[in-house]
Amino acid sequence: MTEFMITTRRVNNERAVGPPRYLTFDTAAGPEQDLGTSPRRWLAQLLATFPKRPSNPNGADLVRVGDILFLVHGFNASHAAAKALHMKCAVGLAQAGWTGQLISYDWPSNGLVFAYLADRANARAAASALVTGGVRVLEQAQQADCQIDVHVLAHSMGAFVAQQAFTWAYQDVPPDWKIGQLLMAAADVDWTVFSAGHFSAQMFAKHAGRLTAYCNGYDKALMVSNAKRLDLAPRMGRVGLPDDTPAMMCEVDCTAFFDKAYPDLADQLSPEVTHCFYFDQPEFWADVTLTLAGGIDRNVFPTRTSTGVANRFALKPEGADPARFTLALNRAASSPSIVPPAP
Repeated sequence: MTEFMITTRRVNNERAVGPPRYLTFDTAAGPEQDLGTSPRRWLAQLLATFPKRPSNPNGADLVRVGDILFLVHGFNASHAAAKALHMKCAVGLAQAGWTGQLISYDWPSNGLVFAYLADRANARAAASALVTGGVRVLEQAQQADCQIDVHVLAHSMGAFVAQQAFTWAYQDVPPDWKIGQLLMAAADVDWTVFSAGHFSAQMFAKHAGRLTAYCNGYDKALMVSNAKRLDLAPRMGRVGLPDDTPAMMCEVDCTAFFDKAYPDLADQLSPEVTHCFYFDQPEFWADVTLTLAGGIDRNVFPTRTSTGVANRFALKPEGADPARFTLALNRAASSPSIVPPAP
């Protein structure tokens, strides 16, 4: 199966920011095809992977339908590591029943433990191309024969990339762009920017249908991140959303889940495990898949329990009952406007 990626790493210097380039590959370790800085050929290959279905009950006007998920990796990731994460996420999504197309947005994180502050500078520089070279390009391809929903999943400092992109995109593209779901796991972002009065929060609400934040109170990497920023503000991926967050945002606390899944003290003290465990857990991918489907309310997901506070949930430590999850996934129709093919 062909995999798709947009990278802003400069040719011959993967630690520097360059113009977005459009890549395809089959495996993490295998060769990749660089289709250059024009998205035309890349887009044609991407859109050809989506099936055509009738857009109305009489079967006329076939349209391409489906979902695209942009994956934005975090700090300390080389290009090779970004491809490996892509493949891991593609497998997790497929096993949870998601049938869309994953696209990695690869920005020049240094792949060095000590390069945190340099990564933040690169993240800011690479942020605008997430919209200008990714989301907006796909929106412009949405013609009469194409109804494909676009979503974003950002991890760690990738959530900072997304925040910068959503906040400042109005400087680069018309303000009418929109995505369906914005998901953040272990977000390395000040929790204050998610308060209702903050400009970034307003931009999230303007450009995304829903924001879902996955958090872990044991996250040691975000503890280090906060220390490097002189404890100016807690990291949202560690402490969760603020009390005054807009209604379009919801929190899924994964602390109890992590506590049960990783009882070994070495894991609970590991910055990598506490920060990246999400992608190894089928329960996480089940919740993500229901979120991407968008067809049922956040309050009835069988993968989570309510905390008693509006829009605040906890990922079930025991996971969802398989029969209930399958029923929920079947109920979460991707689009009521698309009539499926007749049996």
